[in-house]
Amino acid sequence: MSHKEPAALFTKNQFLNSKQRPGKEKDILASVLEDGKSYTIVEAEEAIQSYLKRSVN
Repeated sequence: MSHKEPAALFTKNQFLNSKQRPGKEKDILASVLEDGKSYTIVEAEEAIQSYLKRSVN
């Protein structure tokens, strides 16, 4: 049985200061992530995809 390490958590500020994200993704993360909360990379990716798939009226 393998023991999985917990996923690393990052703050909104860490995502915004990361060199791993292009400007457009940073803009989306700035608007959808909450200050003072931590997110995994998967959660941040899901937030970006959810934002991109939203319905615009």
